[in-house]
Formats: sequence, C-alpha cells, structure tokens
Amino acid sequence: MTETLAADAGAGLTALGVNCTLKKSPETSNTEALMNRVLGLLAEHGVETDILRPVDYEIRFGVSSDEGEGDEWPRILERIKAADILLIGMSIWFGVRSSVCQMVIERLDGTYNETNEVGQYPLYNKVAGVVVTGNEDGAHASAETTLFNMTHLGCVVPPNADTYWVGDAGPGPSYLEAGGPEHPYTQRTSSWCAHNLLHMARIMRDNPIPPIGNTLEDHGGDAVHVG
Repeated sequence: MTETLAADAGAGLTALGVNCTLKKSPETSNTEALMNRVLGLLAEHGVETDILRPVDYEIRFGVSSDEGEGDEWPRILERIKAADILLIGMSIWFGVRSSVCQMVIERLDGTYNETNEVGQYPLYNKVAGVVVTGNEDGAHASAETTLFNMTHLGCVVPPNADTYWVGDAGPGPSYLEAGGPEHPYTQRTSSWCAHNLLHMARIMRDNPIPPIGNTLEDHGGDAVHVG
C-alpha cells in the first residue's frame, strides 16, 4: 500500500537553501532553479523555505565565524543556525565544486569553536542535502565532498540527499536551457532528496542526538577541524 505524506508534515520546520553560484542576484542561476525544485517540494508539505546567495554578501576569507569589520558572514551564519534543513547548492567548475561553496565550508569551520545549548557543535541535529549543476563531470565528487564536510560539522545526512543535473561535456546549454527541469532522473532524485530531508528533519526534531559522548567537554574542549 502506498502511503501519502500529509500536506502539513513539515509544519514548524525551516529549510535554508545556500546557493553557491558565482552569479549575483538577480542573474538567472541554473543551480537555484534545481534548488527551488527541492525547496518547492518541502514547501508543499508545510516547511518554511528561504534561499540566499553568498555572492550577494561581502564575505571575507577565513576560518572563523567573524572576520572583523565589514564581514557579512555572521548574517548568513545566523540564518544557517536557525534552519532545520540546509540545502547546499553549487555549480561545477573545472570538475569540482564552485569556489563559493569551498569558501562557505571554510567559514563554517568557525562553528567548531561554538556549542549549542547542550554543548554540541551548533549544526548538530540539522539535516543537510546537496544540489549540483554543471556541464561536465564532477557532480558525484562535489556532492560527496560537501556532504562529508556537513557531517563533520554536525549535520545528519539521510539517504539520497543529493540531486544533480549535468549536460554534455564542455560548453553548452545549462539546466534551464537544456530541458533539465523535465529530466526524469533529476526529477526523481530531487523528489527523493526533498522527502528524505523532510523525513529525517522530523526525526531529528523529535529525537535529537543526545549530548552523551557528543559534547566538546567529552574530548577536552579542543576543536576538531576538517582541513
């Protein structure tokens, strides 16, 4: 028997899309188009969704949560900490994730020096997924690296938490121009991604990871870094 998900299954949950495109708003972003497919499915079930582009902000390079005067990363970090679901989107350049995505991960390194209300890293009990677009190989590598990074930061990753679209190798039409929104595989994986993120977010809300064995005090208070 096929079960249906209630329209309000995600009520009370929030999802933030971090679109690591190289394009500033309002320029059309193919990555954002695919992200909106996932966020739209979440919204259909009552999740409050939002999306931002880091390139629209003045973000300094570094590995702390605040790099001083003029650094707008703290504004983004507040929104990340407030979300239950984090959807990281990126384009592929030279076969790897965009430089903006790399910078976002580097800035999230600063959260290793913070804790939530029970002493865990602040991204504990959040659920992470990934969206990748491009015209060349690299979707799997970009997704696997980013999802691994997010687990190190404290996030939970459910099965099939990534969706991607890649066109022919080399220059050519991108997701929107090449019929990506109707591509069966991308349609299917984006649906899996959205529903599994929602299911896991509901689990983590009702059954958060206990602090026993998972606080900074448990390992002497020293930060552990991905890099």
